[in-house]
Amino acid sequence: MIEPAAGGNSTGRDTRIAGTFRRLRIAAVVALTVGTLGIGVVPTVAAYGNPVACGTPSTKASFARFGDTNNYFLVSNGGFESGATDWSLSGGATVVAGNESYYANSGSDWHSLQIPAGATAESRTICVSRTQNIIRLFANNLRVTGAILHVEAWAQNPSNGQWAVTAFDVNGNANAAGWSPTMQLQMPNMFGGTGTQNMFFRLTTRGAAATWYVDDLYVDPVKNW
Repeated sequence: MIEPAAGGNSTGRDTRIAGTFRRLRIAAVVALTVGTLGIGVVPTVAAYGNPVACGTPSTKASFARFGDTNNYFLVSNGGFESGATDWSLSGGATVVAGNESYYANSGSDWHSLQIPAGATAESRTICVSRTQNIIRLFANNLRVTGAILHVEAWAQNPSNGQWAVTAFDVNGNANAAGWSPTMQLQMPNMFGGTGTQNMFFRLTTRGAAATWYVDDLYVDPVKNW
């Protein structure tokens, strides 16, 4: 069943994004995921930090134990092991002790990001291929019914400065309490064609008040430049 997602409707109540948020209920590890797209909209806050240049980051099959053998690369400080470096945090979002329980990045990791209700975390901008179309991360909100982790992926066409966004909602009561990986969050090729684009990620909360914890934000696949 498809229905309007929390925080959006056909009247354009969320003025940051052109079009209507819609959400698709899917039976998966974290079951509620939303795919949305708006083009030609400028973010209310500019992407944080100078873009990380295109390159060849190291990759690994970080979600292999969950049946996903794709190779992923960690976004800049996506495991929060360097504190808030390369992140813009507001509204009480903060890096805390305690890693996601699967240690997908490294067995020696011991930090994660805490996002209380009303907080925002925005990543540093990275350069990616327009064919890099999956993001995945770990999330935990202690199973609060109606709580939503809202994940936005903002992309900018470097040739003309045009912005586009795709967004996803992760439901707090979709699985047992504790850390779980999100499902693969699929991003469309927002501008078409090939080449590169600048991208950053924004994490916020919606629905019932809850504190979320997130860790190990990955992008797949990788392309050599």
